Amino acid sequence: MIKNWSIQKLTFLLMLLLSYYGVNGQANDLRIEIDKLIRYDTEIDFKKLPGFLVAVIDNDSTYFFSFGTRIKAEKSNFSKDDIFELGSITKVFTASLLSILAHEGKISFADKINHYLPEEYRNPRLDELTILDLIAHQSGMPKRPSFFGRKEKDLQNPYENYHISDLLKFYRDFIPDKKDFEYSHTNYALLEMIITGLTSKSYQDILNEKIFSPLGMTNSFVDFNEKKENVTTPGYTRALKKVEPWTFSSFKGSEGIKSSAADMVKFIRSNLNLSMSGLENIFDQNFKGHFSSSFNAQLSVATGWHLINMNQFNIVTHSGKTSGHSAFVGMVRETKTAVIVLANSSLGTEDLGMQILRMINFNWKRINI
Repeated sequence: MIKNWSIQKLTFLLMLLLSYYGVNGQANDLRIEIDKLIRYDTEIDFKKLPGFLVAVIDNDSTYFFSFGTRIKAEKSNFSKDDIFELGSITKVFTASLLSILAHEGKISFADKINHYLPEEYRNPRLDELTILDLIAHQSGMPKRPSFFGRKEKDLQNPYENYHISDLLKFYRDFIPDKKDFEYSHTNYALLEMIITGLTSKSYQDILNEKIFSPLGMTNSFVDFNEKKENVTTPGYTRALKKVEPWTFSSFKGSEGIKSSAADMVKFIRSNLNLSMSGLENIFDQNFKGHFSSSFNAQLSVATGWHLINMNQFNIVTHSGKTSGHSAFVGMVRETKTAVIVLANSSLGTEDLGMQILRMINFNWKRINI
């Protein structure tokens, strides 16, 4: 009896050791492959770009890799909990919020925009404009409102002085030229305004309630509650000048979210149906109902996401940029794989994230554990 128990114990310990070394071997192998991509397939220069953090999801496994340095001129690695500005990836969260509200019966993508705005700001020329038109960038509205620059006192903090009242006046006076695909921050600023008006809650509070809390995203937020420099990872311009995070008087729903790699992994795992948060069936709907894009024939638009047709499957992606940070998310839902890249520079990491995603789906030989 004792002998059998000892054999079972040894077998269990051996399996643990094999699993440990297998996982670490997998991570080391993946790190080597990413290093090769950086060295031979990109023009990333760590003299111009201080550093970045890469997260890779491969089914049930997640890997985090730090490259370069967290603080310019210092040897410091990134942590998976370091917080970055997401820029336009915020749009994915805003679209996801709308999907949740639609699932709850509180809104319909077919609803007209004018219905949700104060009567004095409704635009009769836009009577047929719908929620879906804004989500899918089909409104014909410009990237930023006309005369936006008149309010832009600091080029490194563009939304600080552009208020909701300014956005409403722009909408009221807007004369549509065409209704076609045009990527627009303005669309999502309007959607944020509709969400907050409908729920009578701030954008931050409704995100916490519907997405951040259910997914355990404890390091994700919109508004700063303390000094900005004590919260986010230091960010740098293309000229390597340290720059403060953006602050928002409007456009939070377009570019306002800050998050960490660890939190983004939680969000993406839910979108890959790799978690049990209760949001998975709702998020599934975000990849249906595609619209064409004027960028190229392979690119189409879903609910908040961009889809790239790769014949075998779609790559689902979005990216974002602020004055001091850049971010990339890409995933293949059929293979349960994803890549997140968060950089401490507006320079970004070119198409490294996409290259890593292709590599793990086509060229990477996994170690069998």
